[in-house]
Amino acid sequence: MQTTSPLSIPAHLRRSASLKTGVAANLAPPLPRAVLNMGKTGEARLDLVPALEDCNPGLEPTEYNVIVAPARVPATLGGSGKLHAPDEYVETAEMAMQIGRIVAMSPLAFNYDDAWPEGTKPKVGDIVWFARYAGALIEAAFDGKMYRMFKDKEISAIIRPK
Repeated sequence: MQTTSPLSIPAHLRRSASLKTGVAANLAPPLPRAVLNMGKTGEARLDLVPALEDCNPGLEPTEYNVIVAPARVPATLGGSGKLHAPDEYVETAEMAMQIGRIVAMSPLAFNYDDAWPEGTKPKVGDIVWFARYAGALIEAAFDGKMYRMFKDKEISAIIRPK
């Protein structure tokens, strides 16, 4: 049995409807375009990750907290770059972003159970992949940029561009 998404009409029903009415296009709602998943490292725009020198959150995390500067969301959409992204999309995409640079971390972060082999522990300046919607968005008063603060266990991988 063929499964369909809730937004599409099965092909055999569209064909039979078009034979009866001739307006099959009006019966099927347009399928939504695939939204770029900014969390996949293969699709991540590492050029949109801010440089460490450009970040000054003015906060020093405590306990096991880490402050990350997430990659910026492009202001335009599409291959041509001529379509302006709506503010609502940008705000939603900022919270869903999963790629960023560690800009500050507590001395206690990543120091549990000696679970990290030598040289693999994340450090300030590393580009990392973290859990979607992790932590809280913080607008820093010092530089006006948005940062995310969350626990160190939310970081899943270090991205080392080649």
